[in-house]
Amino acid sequence: MALSDGATTSSTLAGGIGVTIGDAVIAFNKTNVFLPLITSKQAMQGTGSVEFSDWTVVALADVPALTEGTAPTAQALATTARTATISEHGIQVDITDLASMGYGAGSLTDQAGQVIGNAVAMRLDDDIANLFAAGSLSSDACGAGTALAMSHIFDCLRLLNANGAPAPLNLALGTKQVWGAKGLQALIHDDAVTGSNAKPQSNLTDNLGEALYGNGFITRLAGFDVYTSPQITEIAGDDEEGCAFSKGAFGVGIGVDGLIRIEAQRNAPKRATEYVATGFWGETMIKDLFAVSLTSDVS
Repeated sequence: MALSDGATTSSTLAGGIGVTIGDAVIAFNKTNVFLPLITSKQAMQGTGSVEFSDWTVVALADVPALTEGTAPTAQALATTARTATISEHGIQVDITDLASMGYGAGSLTDQAGQVIGNAVAMRLDDDIANLFAAGSLSSDACGAGTALAMSHIFDCLRLLNANGAPAPLNLALGTKQVWGAKGLQALIHDDAVTGSNAKPQSNLTDNLGEALYGNGFITRLAGFDVYTSPQITEIAGDDEEGCAFSKGAFGVGIGVDGLIRIEAQRNAPKRATEYVATGFWGETMIKDLFAVSLTSDVS
């Protein structure tokens, strides 16, 4: 099913494909990976946008030692408004009575509602992931065509701490940046340096390796909470654009009536029920200094 506005008819949902939609897609798709990690604010009634404030970073020199009985010099605190304009994102699925009656793996209509809700949530993750691009941020710790190294991840940590980004810090990576041949799994365990070639700390199998090989993922690395999403997709040049960021780096404005609405209406002449899921949001970068792009080669 398409994630943008569109319609999927009952011919797509019928039979075995319907089973795939009902069982596999719901179990597989992650929803709202990034929304809890960034700043969100709901629009006020009568408005179609949300504003976030980007405050000037206060320097150490702005807090001098004071002389007794004298007033300090007032410092200017400038702010820049970052606007997230709310827009609609929707998907429609039409299920005919015949398709629903012929579906043998539970309730097709119940599962269709969950699927289209997941689809809208995936679209939200995709829109947020588009803010991670190196061209959108002033700092990129790795770079297009460059294989990921632990030094790049620690460079992200250095830059964020230097810019005063508040914890918790998040590391969002594409699937190949985690599980690919040039991803985290290769950094955590390197077969080439085992045995007589082993070097201190060349294989981090004691902790990270056990987590990766036992669970298939790691949750903490170099001071970051680690997340991965299929919405960080491979771009031209065989690169993926991950990002290290603090919560205040990005913002999502949510519509007045909420983030996601799922509705159904009966179309009697077609003997079908039409399901429509609509998401209401707009995304923006708030503070460039609180994010570092991590573009790396995943070929």
